Amino acid sequence: MDRAGANPFRVIGQLRAKLKMNAAAVQVPIGAESDLAGVVDLVRMKAIYNEGTKGNQIVESDDIPESVRAFAEEKRAELIEMLSEADETLCDLFLNEEPISNLDIAQAIRRATVALKFTPVFVGSAIKNTAVQPLLDGVCAYLPNPGEINNQALDPTLPSHAPPVPLAAASDAPLVGLAFKLEEGRYGQLTYMRVYQGELRRGMVIYNARTGKKVKVPRLVRMHSNEMEVSVYMLVLGDELTSRTSSRSLPVKSVPCLVSSAPREIPSTTVPPHTRW
Repeated sequence: MDRAGANPFRVIGQLRAKLKMNAAAVQVPIGAESDLAGVVDLVRMKAIYNEGTKGNQIVESDDIPESVRAFAEEKRAELIEMLSEADETLCDLFLNEEPISNLDIAQAIRRATVALKFTPVFVGSAIKNTAVQPLLDGVCAYLPNPGEINNQALDPTLPSHAPPVPLAAASDAPLVGLAFKLEEGRYGQLTYMRVYQGELRRGMVIYNARTGKKVKVPRLVRMHSNEMEVSVYMLVLGDELTSRTSSRSLPVKSVPCLVSSAPREIPSTTVPPHTRW
């Protein structure tokens, strides 16, 4: 929203027209471009501002500015209408003209989003740190947790037409993870990891299913932006942490999938790039 000519509702219109998505805004901005001051949460009907150093202090208010109040009420009604097309429970309340609470809307957004029938749209500015925290709250509130997704993997040792291997959302299962980003910087080479099954521990030897090589994980750290926050011992299902490896372990241009190599019965699996997490 800090860019010149920022218009989120034009983008929402494109989502509907070009991508055929059932999309609606869950926030409206307070101001735009250099005048962006905050956002209005359409689910709870609260104004959210970022104050303090780098906008780290979040201030919520029930007093929505008069300049956007009518527009926010209009977009909230549109949100409920679009949600009713994707969620039967909310549709019944909407058609029967029964009262619809904030909780009803939030639960409907989650059900419809998990079912891939609705796309909630957030607004904000990363450079100004405006409405970034509500976006992250929305990720936790509306997107599925690891146990709600049926992930599958491919065994590269089998023919290409072999059936995929189902993954279990369990920490005691064999490790299956994806190195989705590699970064060379002041901390050396960092490999950003996402775990789909099992656990990744510091000092563990893992197997690169693409190259067939073993890699030892000397250190696991948690990154906050470009700062290294803290070292951790274990990476579990649903976490995204950083593994610090030597430059010889993982070539910069590769994005391998990693699997525990200890027991021989563990299949070498590769998570397909289209897996939704």
